[in-house]
Amino acid sequence: MIDAARLVVRRVNVRLMCARKRNLQYTFRLYLNVDGQRLLGKGGAQILEAVDEYGSIAAAAEELEMSYKFTWDYLIRMRRRLHQPVIVTHRGGTRNGKKKGGGGTTLTPIARALLKEFRETERFMQNILTKRQRATARSISSP
Repeated sequence: MIDAARLVVRRVNVRLMCARKRNLQYTFRLYLNVDGQRLLGKGGAQILEAVDEYGSIAAAAEELEMSYKFTWDYLIRMRRRLHQPVIVTHRGGTRNGKKKGGGGTTLTPIARALLKEFRETERFMQNILTKRQRATARSISSP
């Protein structure tokens, strides 16, 4: 008799749980690897985008609330893993007493291509998971 009562209570709890509106959401972490090592993830993509937008590693680091050293080290690590540069820096300041203007940093074509591919793959995966999320929500909301 006790076991039957527990079974009824469990069924009621499952029905109540399914009847409530639940916000189910799939999440994922995407990494682009090279030779088995991480090359680019969400944070790295943000770094590349900020460097591209601000034209400066220091400004990008400040905007992302990251240290300059961390940002610089990340870009150096990318260069080492790819065996080619991902940024081009331009020296600023003065030379021979003449002002030459500020320095700057630009992304290389490979960095732009990697960033574009990463963001496109991220959007593709998000679209797939959004569809699955809707299907899951429908399947648990039906009795």
